[in-house]
Amino acid sequence: MKTNFFQQIAGLGFNGNFLLNIHQDEKGVQTVSVALKRDKAVDGLPPMLFKATAEELDEGFFAKLTEPVKQTAGLISNIETYQKELDKAKKNAKPDKGKAGKPAETDSDEDDNDDENNLFTPPEDDKEAKAEKKRLYDEAMEKVKQLAQNTKYAEALANLPDVADYPDKAEAIEAKRRTLQAGKDAYDKLTASFND
Repeated sequence: MKTNFFQQIAGLGFNGNFLLNIHQDEKGVQTVSVALKRDKAVDGLPPMLFKATAEELDEGFFAKLTEPVKQTAGLISNIETYQKELDKAKKNAKPDKGKAGKPAETDSDEDDNDDENNLFTPPEDDKEAKAEKKRLYDEAMEKVKQLAQNTKYAEALANLPDVADYPDKAEAIEAKRRTLQAGKDAYDKLTASFND
């Protein structure tokens, strides 16, 4: 007997594992479980279940199966595309220019050379990233200096770059913090004595 079962499966256009489990009960009713697997991203998808007689399954199984398979394949494709773009975004992340001295986290473990559908900015080379980081540090320190000159010590302390972001400048940042704190304490003491 010739069937076109496998041609119908191939016609669904799903690349990956197509897992079928068929259970027949004592009344002749079959329960068909269909699970589509491609990678770990979709392991949590439940199987599709079809419960009918053999004749009913012969007539309508593939008609009922086609749309869910297309949706699942689309979901898998979207997940894969999203993951690739997310990896690129991590790799291409630039320091956040809105916050002085606080660069965005980057993940350099990924090596993805597929730039044809790149929705993100191209990666900066190491020299440019270091120059940008130095510029942000210098701007932050200049702002701190201006605030301190205007006796706005609390604001100056708040705008001081974070030591965690600039470990190579830790001593200079801590020295500046101590100087600003001493200036703030002296200024607070002086203004308190005027108010008495």
